[in-house]
Amino acid sequence: MERLRERISGFFATPAGQAAGWSALGVLGLALALGGLLLFLGDGNDDGGKARARASRDASPTATHTSATPTATATPSPTPSPTPTETPSPTPTATPTLIRNQSGSSGGGSSAPPPTAEPTPPPPAAGGPYCNNGSSTAPPNTIVGQLSIGGQLAPVGTIVSIAFDGVIGPGRPTSAAGGYRVDWSAGGADCANRFGAAISIVVNGQAVASPYSVGSTGGSPLIRFDIAIP
Repeated sequence: MERLRERISGFFATPAGQAAGWSALGVLGLALALGGLLLFLGDGNDDGGKARARASRDASPTATHTSATPTATATPSPTPSPTPTETPSPTPTATPTLIRNQSGSSGGGSSAPPPTAEPTPPPPAAGGPYCNNGSSTAPPNTIVGQLSIGGQLAPVGTIVSIAFDGVIGPGRPTSAAGGYRVDWSAGGADCANRFGAAISIVVNGQAVASPYSVGSTGGSPLIRFDIAIP
């Protein structure tokens, strides 16, 4: 070690040695500096590459598979067509048929009042007189009804007669206001009161035709016929 210092001291003892020594030291220093620079640059480049690689990995987008979930679309239900409504046909109203009481008994039920007849001229006479065939064994037929004159009840004593095809038969005065009753009997073919002869009622000389004829009542001895004389 001592000898090394002596050589070094001897080397730098002369001006030429000092110049050479300093030159050698300068070259050595430059070489060391260059080596350090190279090492520094090499490490820096390696770090930069690693940083770039990391940045490249971080920046790369990650592919994410997203599966689209199908959305069910509601199909509109068909709107039902309106059911045609059947229009009810008008129900015909039954016209009440007038029923006349021909039995003579009051019975348990009430019958509709008979139609009120308007006075009409009696039919022409068919010839032949009225034949009274009534007897104790053959009771007479009877025609009864309400009687009004001028809108008022016919007074007691009003003369009411029955006629057959215009031939006047038996008659009698009323015994109660607003009502009448006449008894009669059917006759033979030569009589005015023969089978099929039209029946009319004569009130104070005015004839009122009825809808009945001899034998049209089906054997019933009682006929009801209401009369209203204007």
